Amino acid sequence: MFAPKPQKPQKPKERGRLIILSFLAALVCGVYILQLMNFQIVRGEEFLAKTQQMTVSTIAVKAGRGEITDTNGEPLAQNKVGYNIVFYYSFLPSGEERNRIIAELIEMLEETGEDWHDPLPISLEGEPEFISGREDDVALLKEKLGVNVYATAADCMYNLRSSEFFDIGEEYDDLTARKIAGVRYGMVLADFSVNNNQYTFAEDVSTETVLKVKELSYQFPGVDIVDEDIRIYPDGDLAPHIVGVVGQMYAEQYYGDPDNGIEGYRDKGYPMNALIGRFGIEQYMEETLHGVDGVMTVEQNQDGTILSETITQQPESGSNVGLTIDAKFQARVQEILADYISYLRSLPDDPDGDDNGNQVVGGAVVVLDVNTGAVLAAVTAPTYDLNNYFTDYNELAAQEDLPMLNRAFDGLYRPGSTFKTVVAAGALTEGIISPSDTVTCRRVYTYYDYIPGNTFRPTCLGYHGDISVVRALTVSCNIFFYDVGRRLGIDKIQEYAHFFGLGTDTGLELSTATGGISGPDRSELLGTTWQPGNVCQTSIGQMDTAVTPLQLATQAMTLANRGTRYRTHLIKEVRSYDDSEVLTTTEPEIMSQFSMSDETYAAICSGMIGAAQSVPELESTLGWKTSLSDLGYDVALKTGTPQVTNTTFSSSAIAFAPADGAEIAIGILLERGANARNIVRPILEAYAEIIKGEAPAEEEPVSSEESAE
Repeated sequence: MFAPKPQKPQKPKERGRLIILSFLAALVCGVYILQLMNFQIVRGEEFLAKTQQMTVSTIAVKAGRGEITDTNGEPLAQNKVGYNIVFYYSFLPSGEERNRIIAELIEMLEETGEDWHDPLPISLEGEPEFISGREDDVALLKEKLGVNVYATAADCMYNLRSSEFFDIGEEYDDLTARKIAGVRYGMVLADFSVNNNQYTFAEDVSTETVLKVKELSYQFPGVDIVDEDIRIYPDGDLAPHIVGVVGQMYAEQYYGDPDNGIEGYRDKGYPMNALIGRFGIEQYMEETLHGVDGVMTVEQNQDGTILSETITQQPESGSNVGLTIDAKFQARVQEILADYISYLRSLPDDPDGDDNGNQVVGGAVVVLDVNTGAVLAAVTAPTYDLNNYFTDYNELAAQEDLPMLNRAFDGLYRPGSTFKTVVAAGALTEGIISPSDTVTCRRVYTYYDYIPGNTFRPTCLGYHGDISVVRALTVSCNIFFYDVGRRLGIDKIQEYAHFFGLGTDTGLELSTATGGISGPDRSELLGTTWQPGNVCQTSIGQMDTAVTPLQLATQAMTLANRGTRYRTHLIKEVRSYDDSEVLTTTEPEIMSQFSMSDETYAAICSGMIGAAQSVPELESTLGWKTSLSDLGYDVALKTGTPQVTNTTFSSSAIAFAPADGAEIAIGILLERGANARNIVRPILEAYAEIIKGEAPAEEEPVSSEESAE
């Protein structure tokens, strides 16, 4: 065995270092232990309370919404930075205190003449009444309240004021209670809750209001001012039915209807407080324009003071949508239509009691590019200003002349004699007649006299003798088309009408009325009985045929293209937010086609040129010429006088020009108006000047002699 080797003793210097290091380590540990004791034991309850009082929430950072522009890039819908008054659910008091805050904010806005969001479809003043034209909104209100369908507006207001709903006490008069209820109801529709923390009470308020709200912020817990993009419309009355508006979504739109396969905006990543397109291009191109919202994480204390804001997801701006419409041309056509309607209304009553158009209700004009189907202008009268859509909504909805109806795309009217071109094309193409064949017109159609006791003997406005298709189109002979239409048959009439885009889908991006063409199937649908003689009335554009002005323009385009019908479209292209890149472009697309021979086209075109050359010069205060015979090129025109009642009529017209090598097609309908042909020339001149850039022709003195049609 060996004895252990003795250890070498440490030097005093090394021992001192170990002692110092041990002391420092003990000191540091002691400090941390004391601090932990302070946090957890001494001040534990204080920090726990602060943690419980702090709220962390996420707020959508709105992406820049893309612009809507005309074909030249001129903005029709754009953004500006504005101030919104918003409520935060986490900090907004409930019950009576919430009603007080709303009432005081409303009073503040009224002092500065500003508006707030109020979707309640009940009148503001007087005895409660449902607002006319808002039937769907009324039905939704009754559903939300759980009342029966027969409940009156007063019943609904009683429920809204009750403790079961908004608990609006007796200290508020009826008018103030109605205003509070309107705001509270808007919160219900928006599902204002913990999950949807932000609600926009008022948009684009003035600096004066902003300063007041901030100054009195202690009186308004849960109320804040946020600066956001505000949608504006530089020319609000220019194509409002097409451009559309944005507004707050309803809970039903947010959640959708999964049981019926309807996707909601929640499934698309939208926050509940997002603004969405309500109609028009704003709605149709919503997801393209909207972009992708970002996310901001916000920490707030119990008083609502923001402690920190952190953008955790950057927003992605939406894309710009360029339309085919030329804003200047649209404005000019709109002015032409409005001026002509004013002119008609200024006419004295006809001394013989005839309908001279002075009871005109409204009208529409659609102009298409013949070679692409692009909409160059689509005008509806009367119109309104998009910038005032929400503030004027109740008034607009109640007006008898229906300014919110898009007559160009959704108005359904009998086409009248413009339909005769369809019958002519069908009969010539099917070999029922040739251009030289004639029908004898003795003013009364007697074909059905072979039926014992027949009383159906439709008439013509003239006595034309033996007449061919060219002359029949020029003078609009009813007898010719009664007979030719009868021989062609209702099935073929419907087939060719659809070829021309009548009573069928034209392919436009926006939702449009389809209408229909008279026939046994349509009679059954409308609950009437089809009679053999009805084919005669169908042949001249009467009976149950209903078309839109867009379809009239499509008919003219198809005639000009000798049977080729292009898809009508409003969207020219989609561009990046900074306009640096064209993302998509709409190309011409053929919707339907039939072979129209040169002989058939020549016959129809000749008849329409003859009709155009017979348009008289009109002495009036309009400021434009109406004659179509001295433009330097031929115009193909067909007019119609569709019957509304036994004593009232509307006026229609289709045209394309130049007749040889057409560029544009026009469809016009004047509801209870007269002589729609009189606005064809100024539209053609506006097209030449604005679209083609041609200098306007020098005006010649208008003849003092007025001709009759």
